[in-house]
Amino acid sequence: MLKISQIFGPTVQGEGSAAGRHCVFIRTFDCNLECTWCDTAYTWAVTDEKAAKTLSGHRYERNDPAYGEKLMEPDEVINRLRKCWDVENEPTIIVVSGGDPLIQQRELVPVLERLHAWGNKIHVETAGTIPLVPEFDACVTQYNLSPKLANSGNRLSKRYKQKVLSALNATGKAWFKFVITKDIETDLAEVDQIVADIGVPRRRVMVMPEGSDARTNIETAQQMVDAALERGYGLSFRTHVLLWNDDPDR
Repeated sequence: MLKISQIFGPTVQGEGSAAGRHCVFIRTFDCNLECTWCDTAYTWAVTDEKAAKTLSGHRYERNDPAYGEKLMEPDEVINRLRKCWDVENEPTIIVVSGGDPLIQQRELVPVLERLHAWGNKIHVETAGTIPLVPEFDACVTQYNLSPKLANSGNRLSKRYKQKVLSALNATGKAWFKFVITKDIETDLAEVDQIVADIGVPRRRVMVMPEGSDARTNIETAQQMVDAALERGYGLSFRTHVLLWNDDPDR
């Protein structure tokens, strides 16, 4: 059984190198990190202790019918996707997000194998703290890696796994995306160190402003874009926020 929060689309990929492209989302439930600014905290902040780690302090209900945990068989996931888009006959990008989907790699394989066989591109979003399973990796077209910085509120030993990131980088399928807050120079210095430690090609690094509203995204992006470009990094807006604010169904 798979632990699923949402299956929705069609929409556009909001972040990273594929921003703006047509896609359908599988959002898994559960995460091994607790980012203070997380915009999908409903996939993990279901206890008072975990809720206290977020900026809002809001505790979500695990059994919430809209965004809570739903136990689903692979066929159920496929059928739900088909209601969103004709994934068998009109292939698109399937974004597998979370939470962190690498927690459920083995359970996801039967779903991803069918989607891949139909010609869909599989983009997996992960923080890069969980080692890959080979049969899962065989289905993946692209990894959208988002290693967490100190600004996430997670301790270093929990959020930064150099060997895991190096292995993901070595697949040749990884794009790196870092969330930058208004403490721009501090955050970019940390990005620089990770990029150097992992040996990430700078052309595969994108930085993205933190924020759940369009104004914050634009203002932070304007303040950091020149410093990012000088380093050879790309800039990712949070396209879905610019279009739909913080609507979790888009």
